[in-house]
Amino acid sequence: DIKAQFEFCNNLYSTAYAKVSEGSFEVEFRDIKQSKTYLQLKGIHKLCEIYAGYISEALGFKVSFENAKEDLKYKIGYTRLANEDEAFAEAQRIRREKELTGEKMKLKDFQNLVLGLKAYYQVPASFADASLEDMQILIEKIHELGRDRGWHKLILTSQDMQSLINSYK
Repeated sequence: DIKAQFEFCNNLYSTAYAKVSEGSFEVEFRDIKQSKTYLQLKGIHKLCEIYAGYISEALGFKVSFENAKEDLKYKIGYTRLANEDEAFAEAQRIRREKELTGEKMKLKDFQNLVLGLKAYYQVPASFADASLEDMQILIEKIHELGRDRGWHKLILTSQDMQSLINSYK
């Protein structure tokens, strides 16, 4: 009784699965889901560090990596709609702001504010959720931002990292 199963890469975009058993041979082809590479994620985090240096210099105080990363996401338009919790938190912030000026917010107004925020309030998306193509686009947008602002160090300088990213184009 001969039974074996093989998995091999057919090309960059698909994987072939072969199954051999007594008197039969089956082959199945499946698409490989292309996702971002570790080097792309590392590269985009390096760009966030460089960006933190530029905005710290511009503002006159140290900006943390996390705050720089969130700000950069807004600058390059990498956002998504707020979920229920994020909309609620922003509505709470708005309500507190109004209370400081003496305004009271009715329950119905607060509920409508949360619903409205869920429909239009943008928050930074996660780089971890970006696809391979998204990462290529995001890195190029950051490079473009650097060129527009005259921030010449806001680029990936590692030849290996850049060539790896470009190889997927």
